[in-house]
Amino acid sequence: MNKVTFDRGEMEERIVDIYVSADTLRDGETSTKREETEDTAPNNGPGDQHSDNRVIKDSEDKRNILSQSCSLYKTNTTAERDQLQTKYNNLTEERDQLQTRYNNLTDERDQLQTRYNNLTEERDRLQNLLCERTCCSYGWKKFECSCYFISTEKKTWEKSRQDCLERGTYLVIINSKEEQEFLFNFKKRVWIGLTDRETEETWKWVDGTPLTTEYWYVPQPDNAGSTGEEDCAEIREDQSPLKAWNDLSCDSELNWICEKVV
Repeated sequence: MNKVTFDRGEMEERIVDIYVSADTLRDGETSTKREETEDTAPNNGPGDQHSDNRVIKDSEDKRNILSQSCSLYKTNTTAERDQLQTKYNNLTEERDQLQTRYNNLTDERDQLQTRYNNLTEERDRLQNLLCERTCCSYGWKKFECSCYFISTEKKTWEKSRQDCLERGTYLVIINSKEEQEFLFNFKKRVWIGLTDRETEETWKWVDGTPLTTEYWYVPQPDNAGSTGEEDCAEIREDQSPLKAWNDLSCDSELNWICEKVV
């Protein structure tokens, strides 16, 4: 704040507020010369109207410059705000589109899941109906959708397997604990279609599928037979239903079970 004093009749102090903007002031040299002129000019005394008008004009010019700077700042700020608003609106619209697409895909997934469930139920219903109408040959036992033949004589594992092949079936392949319990209830030591003759300790079923669900009793399989390697599997009747498998020499003679899947 600069104070300029004028003698006019009686001493009167006039205060002129000058706001300076560093980026928009006139050239520094011109301002410096003006200040030097004002400092070195003689005091013309009361009533120097020219000096009074000059100071007022400088103040108005600076106010105008400041006003223009504020106006430019507001214009730039408004433009930037509008750009940000536009970008925000675009992102919001894109988010809403993605949300709509997600909702549509979710609905489609749910519809497909419902259809899958319905088809699965229909398949199971037809499968059960087929199993109910399955007729096993004389001397065969029915369980679910399979028929089982239990031999009355004893043979080696290989001869038992061959007998099943001649009947158009395989030595039994066990796929569930329910089937294992069903077979255990025959209360006989019987060959099943499981062997590791091809690769030691890699047990496979006679159709070539690997063993996944096991019902060995501890510590079997141990390959510890006195008659040679134990590469074939049996069900023992003197164990618990779900822990009844034992590895045995394939040259041993046991009863066997053939399975015919409907």
